[in-house]
Amino acid sequence: MSAATTSGRHSPRLDELRARSHKGRHREVGNWLARRVARPSAIYGTWLAVRLGLSAHQITAAAFTASMLSAGALGLGSRESFVAGVILAHLAFWLDHVDGQVARWRSTASLDGVYLDYLMHHAAGLATGFALGYGLSARSGDPRWSIAGLAIGAGWTLLNLHNDCRYKAFFQRLKAAAGSFRVEGGSGGCPQPPAPWPRRFPGILTWPAYKACEPHVVLLGLTALAAIAIAAPRIWLMSWQIAVLTMAALAPLLALARIARSALRGAAESEFARWFRPVA
Repeated sequence: MSAATTSGRHSPRLDELRARSHKGRHREVGNWLARRVARPSAIYGTWLAVRLGLSAHQITAAAFTASMLSAGALGLGSRESFVAGVILAHLAFWLDHVDGQVARWRSTASLDGVYLDYLMHHAAGLATGFALGYGLSARSGDPRWSIAGLAIGAGWTLLNLHNDCRYKAFFQRLKAAAGSFRVEGGSGGCPQPPAPWPRRFPGILTWPAYKACEPHVVLLGLTALAAIAIAAPRIWLMSWQIAVLTMAALAPLLALARIARSALRGAAESEFARWFRPVA
């Protein structure tokens, strides 16, 4: 059966979907939550999406909607809305894996899909960070919590934009160049296998700090807070406040440190020189 015929079927078997929709080494590369939970379970969502005739872009839009609804629920400030917001955040994370599987099944994977994914991630990080502070502000009436939320959202967004802006600079150089370039690096694929925890200073301290700001770790932290809200509501609010204060200080500091380190070391120029070589 041809690929076109297979991808056009409305009722594919799960084994067919797994064979075509999973990325290579999908159980080995990427974060734990994606490897062990989201990717294996997303295949069932992909099966349903294919049967319903949904496109990858429609699934991405659904993931974005879930992310915004999650942020809105977190921003309401109540215990019930916090739990609902975390559930919606998990739904968004799950749908974010369904859309790629649908695209690979339908052979519609494209740069437009990647663009929408990145845009959704940036918007979700900014909205969620701000909502965490705004929810405390709505609950307590203290507007300073909203400032803390803005610091979180800005810090997470700068960390996410760190690579994106560097690659935009690469593209600007390539467009302005009169000659041609060949690519000699950057072909390892993304995501990469999880990096080990460094055993030397300062990496032994900065590595877990940066990890704490990654979306999947944030989601796990929110899940822990939601569990506290259900099982021990008396300490939930204090736990939420501590988390917001910690992240409001940590995220902007890490973002500025990473940007400053990159600029001082000329990281963009050196990486461009490693990846792209002029063609004589």
